[in-house]
Parts: sequence; C-alpha cells; structure tokens
Amino acid sequence: MSNLLTIPFNKIRSEGNYKEILEALERGFSKFGIDFYLVGATARDVWMRGVHEVPPKRATSDIDFGIMIKDSSIFEELKNYLIDIEGFTPYKENAFVLIWKDKTQVDLIPFGELEHEGVATVKGTGFTSMNVEGFMEVFEQASEEIQTEDQHFKVCTLAGIVILKLIAWDDRPEMRGDDIDDIAEIIKNYFHFNSDAIWEHHSDLFTDDNDLDEIASQYLGREIGKIISGNTKLNERIKGILDKGLSDSNSNNLDELLARESDETIDYSRSLISHILAGIKEITG
Repeated sequence: MSNLLTIPFNKIRSEGNYKEILEALERGFSKFGIDFYLVGATARDVWMRGVHEVPPKRATSDIDFGIMIKDSSIFEELKNYLIDIEGFTPYKENAFVLIWKDKTQVDLIPFGELEHEGVATVKGTGFTSMNVEGFMEVFEQASEEIQTEDQHFKVCTLAGIVILKLIAWDDRPEMRGDDIDDIAEIIKNYFHFNSDAIWEHHSDLFTDDNDLDEIASQYLGREIGKIISGNTKLNERIKGILDKGLSDSNSNNLDELLARESDETIDYSRSLISHILAGIKEITG
C-alpha cells in the first residue's frame, strides 16, 4: 500500500462522517465479494480538492459508488445487510439510494452481469431501472486506487467522470444540468492537472491555433478514447453526443450549456467540443 496516493478524507470533504460511512459500506461490499469504485461528484472532489487543492465550484453531499454485481438478488441482499446491520435507511422513491444516519445520501449503482443492454434493474419501489452504460469500461480502464488513512478504494478518474456524466446528462437532460457544469469545470482545470503528461507525451498539440483549454480538451478526448475504444456501442454513443453538440440543428444544446457553465461564447464552447471529439477519433477512428 506504500505506493498508493494517500488523501485524508477531511481534505476532500470537511463535513459529514465519510470515514464511518465508507467503513460500513466496505464491510457490506466485502461480505458479498463486491468490487466497487467511487464515482460522481465525490470522485471529482478527490482529484480537484484532494489531489490538486482546487475547491470545486459545485458542492454535493451525496456519495456515489459503482458496484459490480452478478445479479439483482445480491444487490437486494447487500441493501438488506446495510439496512439491518449497518444502520442505513431505505429511500422509497429510489431503489438505488440509501440514507446514512446523518442524512447523507449514498447512491449504489450496480453494473456487470446483471445488466441487460446497458440497463440495471433491481427490486424495490420508485426508481428501479438505471442506464449504467460505460460503468464497466470506466471501472476497468479509468479507476485508480487511493488510500485515505487506513482505508483504500478505487476512484473514477476525471476522464471517466466526463464519460459517465455525458451519458447521464444525455439520458435525462432536463434533470442533469449539473453534469455539464462539472464537465466545464474539469475542462477548465484539465491542463493544469495534466501539464506534465501533456508536455511530455502530447507535444504535438501545441500549435499556434490552440490555446491551453483547447489543448487540454483534445488530450481529454485522447484519454476518453482509450477508455471507450474496446466498446463500439459506447464509442459511438459518446461521439454521437458530442456530434449533436456541434450540429447546426443544435439538437441537444450541449454547446449552449457548456458556454453558460464555463462563461465562454458558444463558438468557443464548440471549439472545445470539437477538440474533445478530435482526440477521441485519433484513438478510436
């Protein structure tokens, strides 16, 4: 464990007893032999605040975990254990959500063998089906292990976060505007976070026509391309979302949303989208 990146949880989040929550979840995951990784805004906070000491613009109190599950019965057993033994409370409006003692919301997002055409369906009340497209690829290709004091677990990388957030937003754009806000913030900081790797391995991106955010966007696209290159459907899904954002019909308003969240012009936001897309195509064709 000595080579793991060590980040105290209080450096990521100053509020909430996340150490206690994680310990309770880990006992459940271990009991049922479940591999898991941290996703969503808390994963974003690991890299932004925990590693690079950049406080994110948007705060969240939720914690999201992707959990690899063979079938829905194991998911149900895990939830029952966490409720009966560890003190979580079910949330009747969403079968994927549990509430911790201090009212922190924990989202458990199952993926793996229980999926059917990219959708995970579980028993329960309220919201019981979820699109988990990309979760397996991100887990396998874009998760890194970190340590928080005496705990260690995998965390989704920023490139993986962008993939999952693009899909989540595209599925429910009317409810997922914060995902574009997070993507805009990642792009804004991506060169700063990865400058050494870009200078050393991607010097071809430094041209008179590209500024640092455009360079970072194309590098981000290359990183995304590595993650999705093995899944044709996922590859086409991500490229299709970005293509729509560049379409003259403006069919998904991605360019307008990215411009608003990054405080840039629509033309510049389109340039960033086109650079991400170009980077992906360089890897996947």
